[in-house]
Formats: sequence, C-alpha cells, structure tokens
Amino acid sequence: MLKLLKIELFKIFTRPRTYIGFGAILFIVLAFEISMYFQGQAIISFILDNLETSFNMEGSIINANLITYILLNSLMIHIPILITLVTGDLISGEASAGTLRLLMQKPFSRLQIYFAKVITGITYTLLLLLLMGFSAYGLGMIIFGTGDLVVVQEGVCIFTNDDLLWRFAYAFSIGTLSMLVVSALSIMISAFSTNSIVPIVGTIAVIIVLNVLTILGYSIFEPILPYIFTTHFNKWKLLFEFNIDYREIYLTIGVLISYIVVFLGAGAIHFKNKDILS
Repeated sequence: MLKLLKIELFKIFTRPRTYIGFGAILFIVLAFEISMYFQGQAIISFILDNLETSFNMEGSIINANLITYILLNSLMIHIPILITLVTGDLISGEASAGTLRLLMQKPFSRLQIYFAKVITGITYTLLLLLLMGFSAYGLGMIIFGTGDLVVVQEGVCIFTNDDLLWRFAYAFSIGTLSMLVVSALSIMISAFSTNSIVPIVGTIAVIIVLNVLTILGYSIFEPILPYIFTTHFNKWKLLFEFNIDYREIYLTIGVLISYIVVFLGAGAIHFKNKDILS
C-alpha cells in the first residue's frame, strides 16, 4: 500500500495542473495583500466609519489577523475549483487515458488503488489549504504586522491578538473539513466517470446549485438547509463571535464528516464493482 501511495503521489506531483492551484493561491494572496497595502486603509475606514477612534486597539486595524480572516472567505469561491482540477482527475483521468486498466494488473486490490488515490487527493487538499493559511498570515505579518481583529457580522466584535490563535486553528479545521467534502465529492464522481472533465464540471455545478438553493430558496428549503453541506462552508465564522454556538459547530462537524464518509464510501463501492474497459 505504501508503494502504491508513493506512485500516486509521484503521478500527481508530476502533472502541471497540480501546480496551477499552488500558483493561483500565491497569486491571490499576493494580489490581495498588495491591494490592501495601497488601498486597504481607505476601504476599512469607509466600512468601519469612526470605529478606530471609538475603541482602543493594539496595532493597526489592517494586520495579519484581518488579512487571514478575509482570505478565509475565499474557501467558498476559489479553493473548490482548484481542488477539483486535481482530485476530479484522479480516477477518470486515468480511465480516459487508458492507464487505469494497466494499473489493475499490478498486485494491488481495487480498494487499495482507490484509497491510495483518496489519500493523494486529501494530501493535495491539505497542502493547498496550508499554503493559503501560512502565506496569508506570513506575508501579512511581514507587510502589516499583527494586532487586534475587528469582525463585522451582525454586529462588531473586536478580539485581542492573544485571543485569536485558537479561533483561527478551529476555523481552519472546519474550513478544511468543508474542502475535504469537495474533494470527496469530486473523487466519487471521478470513480463513476470515464471522462476527466465530468468530475470537475459536475462538482462545481453541484456546489453552485446548492448555493443557489440555499440563497434563493431559503424559505422553501429551510427545514433541510442544516443538512446540505454547502450550508456549513461558512460556519467557521461562528468561531469569531463572543458567544460561540458550540451546538451549531458540532452539527457542522458531524454533517461534513458524514458527507465525506458517504461520498468516499459510494465511490469505493462503485470502483470495486465497476467494469473497466479502457
């Protein structure tokens, strides 16, 4: 199994499309932080009005903590696309290229092959998120330094710098679970498909449709919204409230893990029994 995993990791990191995600993350972070450096103060002052003069905060409002918090919101917009570019191609890409059948002739079971690809997809997802987190905070520290975090949601919350490490740690954990759902979904579709484009387009389409249903059909679908995985993609923001709703966080964790298990399980069952003709 370890040998198979090494093979899968080697294959994924020799494909040019793998590095599109890493390059895109660095570009987004760099472009955003440069923009905040030159125009951030005007934007923040407009949003918060006279808040800076009403509260005593450590350091500047624009700091590494604020930059990291804002970039976390990109989880819903940018990261799923970058993830599916790689994970959606793990199985269907080899099926369309005709190499999957050759892989079956090796002394590995189908489930070993499947879960080696799953671990590879998870590894890529984690590396992508770690790069985003460390680059956002690290570059933010270099350019802006650290300080208090001002969060504007239903109201205004101000957190001191020494109260943020655990909040960001848990927020990134929930965000990671959200993106692992995306990874699991694309791998599942990849197991059902022989076309490398279908899992990529299909995963993004599912996320878009569910987001539209969540936003536009709120009153109609309200009873089932807590059980739709896209509903929980932004639940990490609960960590940035003074009165944290832990029951809601536990529900989010349970729902996301359940979807990961169901998607990967369905993909495993189908991959084990499917006819591989190419």
